[in-house]
Amino acid sequence: MHALRNFLRTIPARLRYYFTRFGLFGYGRKWRKVNIGSGSVYLPGYCNIDLSAAADLYLDLEKRLLPFPSESLEAAVCISTINYFSRERGARIVKDVYRVLKQGGIARFATQDLRIIAEKYVSGDRDFFFQKLPDGRERFAGKTMGDKVNSWFYGYTTLRGKRCRYVYDFETLALLFKEAGFSGIEQKRYRESVIPDIERIDNRQEQMFFLEAIK
Repeated sequence: MHALRNFLRTIPARLRYYFTRFGLFGYGRKWRKVNIGSGSVYLPGYCNIDLSAAADLYLDLEKRLLPFPSESLEAAVCISTINYFSRERGARIVKDVYRVLKQGGIARFATQDLRIIAEKYVSGDRDFFFQKLPDGRERFAGKTMGDKVNSWFYGYTTLRGKRCRYVYDFETLALLFKEAGFSGIEQKRYRESVIPDIERIDNRQEQMFFLEAIK
């Protein structure tokens, strides 16, 4: 099995989607947990999904939904990714996460919090908005605080060309989960979860909220 996995990783990333979708060579059947929009956070034991050849599954959720069978997964995590889609597409993605989870399966989503950002703007928190990266560049785009707030909505082009499309507060994202059929929808504290190794998953507590829901 280890040799087979190594072989599959040599196959072009886009083909892995079809291997997962149709269960070719058993690919896709082994997964029980997914990390949606994995970026640089590769989680062992998860199917790491991103627009990257380094991910387990190359997938643009703007064009396709998850290729897993219904009620086949135990957990889905999605950190700082849902904001790169319109509210309508975000709702469709949440519904698809509901589809692929088993009964009792858990979803944990985190995204930049509209309330936190608004409060920092109103309070004039320049230390937050004018942070520097280790290489000296501005962390947030723009010359003024107004520019930087607007960049949450119109900026932040990723290396793969994605832009922020919608900024949620907890109430709005929770509504999408409720409409999808989830129960037990809760706002969790940073690294508060029933999911093992949550410290490897959560990040950026100063700007995000964390939602956990049960199917």
